[in-house]
Amino acid sequence: MADSAKKLQDKVAVVTGAGAGIGRAIAEALAGAGAKVVVSDINAAGAAETCALLTAAGADALVVTCDVSDSESVAGLM
Repeated sequence: MADSAKKLQDKVAVVTGAGAGIGRAIAEALAGAGAKVVVSDINAAGAAETCALLTAAGADALVVTCDVSDSESVAGLM
Protein backbone atom coordinates (compact mmCIF):
# COMPACT_ATOMS: atom_id res chain seq x y z
CA MET A 1 0.00 0.00 0.00
CA ALA A 2 1.45 3.37 -0.99
CA ASP A 3 2.03 5.99 1.70
CA SER A 4 -0.69 8.20 0.20
CA ALA A 5 -3.16 5.31 0.48
CA LYS A 6 -2.41 5.10 4.21
CA LYS A 7 -2.87 8.80 4.81
CA LEU A 8 -6.31 8.41 6.41
CA GLN A 9 -5.86 4.95 7.89
CA ASP A 10 -7.59 4.64 11.30
CA LYS A 11 -9.62 7.80 10.57
CA VAL A 12 -13.39 7.94 10.11
CA ALA A 13 -14.94 10.13 7.42
CA VAL A 14 -18.64 11.03 7.44
CA VAL A 15 -19.82 11.87 3.92
CA THR A 16 -23.29 13.34 3.46
CA GLY A 17 -24.81 13.12 0.01
CA ALA A 18 -22.76 9.99 -0.60
CA GLY A 19 -25.57 8.16 -2.40
CA ALA A 20 -24.54 9.50 -5.82
CA GLY A 21 -22.54 12.07 -7.75
CA ILE A 22 -19.92 14.19 -6.02
CA GLY A 23 -20.71 12.72 -2.59
CA ARG A 24 -20.11 9.19 -3.89
CA ALA A 25 -16.86 10.29 -5.54
CA ILE A 26 -15.70 11.87 -2.28
CA ALA A 27 -16.57 8.70 -0.34
CA GLU A 28 -14.60 6.62 -2.87
CA ALA A 29 -11.59 8.94 -2.64
CA LEU A 30 -11.59 8.91 1.16
CA ALA A 31 -11.90 5.12 1.23
CA GLY A 32 -9.06 4.91 -1.26
CA ALA A 33 -6.94 6.96 1.14
CA GLY A 34 -7.63 4.42 3.89
CA ALA A 35 -10.48 6.05 5.80
CA LYS A 36 -13.40 4.16 7.27
CA VAL A 37 -16.42 5.80 5.63
CA VAL A 38 -19.87 6.55 7.01
CA VAL A 39 -21.99 6.74 3.86
CA SER A 40 -24.91 9.06 4.50
CA ASP A 41 -27.74 10.20 2.26
CA ILE A 42 -31.47 10.85 2.42
CA ASN A 43 -31.75 8.23 -0.34
CA ALA A 44 -31.21 4.94 1.51
CA ALA A 45 -30.94 2.90 -1.70
CA GLY A 46 -28.25 5.17 -3.14
CA ALA A 47 -26.32 5.11 0.12
CA ALA A 48 -26.52 1.31 0.23
CA GLU A 49 -25.23 1.14 -3.36
CA THR A 50 -22.26 3.37 -2.51
CA CYS A 51 -21.53 1.33 0.59
CA ALA A 52 -21.61 -1.89 -1.44
CA LEU A 53 -19.18 -0.41 -3.97
CA LEU A 54 -16.79 0.63 -1.20
CA THR A 55 -16.90 -2.66 0.67
CA ALA A 56 -16.47 -4.63 -2.59
CA ALA A 57 -13.26 -2.64 -3.11
CA GLY A 58 -12.06 -3.64 0.37
CA ALA A 59 -13.03 -0.52 2.29
CA ASP A 60 -14.65 -0.40 5.71
CA ALA A 61 -17.98 1.42 5.27
CA LEU A 62 -21.45 1.63 6.76
CA VAL A 63 -24.71 3.37 5.88
CA VAL A 64 -26.56 5.92 8.01
CA THR A 65 -29.63 7.40 6.35
CA CYS A 66 -29.82 11.12 7.13
CA ASP A 67 -31.75 14.21 6.05
CA VAL A 68 -29.32 17.09 6.61
CA SER A 69 -32.22 19.57 6.61
CA ASP A 70 -33.53 17.92 9.82
CA SER A 71 -31.47 18.65 12.95
CA GLU A 72 -32.69 15.51 14.73
CA SER A 73 -31.63 13.39 11.78
CA VAL A 74 -28.18 15.03 11.80
CA ALA A 75 -27.88 14.44 15.55
CA GLY A 76 -28.55 10.76 14.90
CA LEU A 77 -25.81 10.71 12.31
CA MET A 78 -23.22 11.86 14.82
